[in-house]
Amino acid sequence: MFTSNGSFTVPSGITTIRVLCVGGGGGGTNGHSGAGGSGYLNTGTFAVTPGESFAVTVGRGGSAGATNSGNDIIWISAGSLSSFGSFLNCSVGGYTSCVSCAAGAGGSGGGGACIGNPFVGPDGGTNGANGNSCDFASGGAGQGSFTPHFTTVKHAVFSAGNGGAGGASWYSGGGGGGGVLLNEWGPKGEDGLQGFSGKGGNGFGAGGGCGGYEAYDAGGGYCQIQWAGGSGAPGLLYVEWGGK
Repeated sequence: MFTSNGSFTVPSGITTIRVLCVGGGGGGTNGHSGAGGSGYLNTGTFAVTPGESFAVTVGRGGSAGATNSGNDIIWISAGSLSSFGSFLNCSVGGYTSCVSCAAGAGGSGGGGACIGNPFVGPDGGTNGANGNSCDFASGGAGQGSFTPHFTTVKHAVFSAGNGGAGGASWYSGGGGGGGVLLNEWGPKGEDGLQGFSGKGGNGFGAGGGCGGYEAYDAGGGYCQIQWAGGSGAPGLLYVEWGGK
């Protein structure tokens, strides 16, 4: 298993390998916009030559939108893809770059956003599902079920991590898209900055939660704060051989 960039050399006597990759997760926006989608998942079985070497790239999670008092999404940026030589690529999870736009697409989509009731933002998607939607922003699109990809792997158990829970404020952001767990373990996307913010998804490549919006009377003036979201989780690359 690779959790950082490196290289893989095919062992002696091995002519077939199986590879699974997950891209980095998208970051969650500041304010009441969408959460990050999880990194895309892909697998493949490849004919190789003993001693052959392949470059391995493991995607980093995208950065989150930063706290500000305006109505803009700022500082949010894309993560990066995961890849195995020229054989296999897994794209990074998406993010929202404009207010009221759909949440980040990805392996599993990020949750959208609400204004006012029902006070609870939409959850991120799980196992390749779309993120849930609300009245202000729709959920991001997912790639479809991860399950067919998991059957490629024979020597480890991969499963889908849950999407993050939506936030709980008057202007609520969504939860990050759920990533991929290896043997029931994995990192998670970061939660938004506040306790009421959207939560990050679970697993490698999970999306970050949305920060949420707060408005109050500062004693002589109306103030608003678009709280920071959470960064996406890093991706993964897994290689195995042998067995049936």
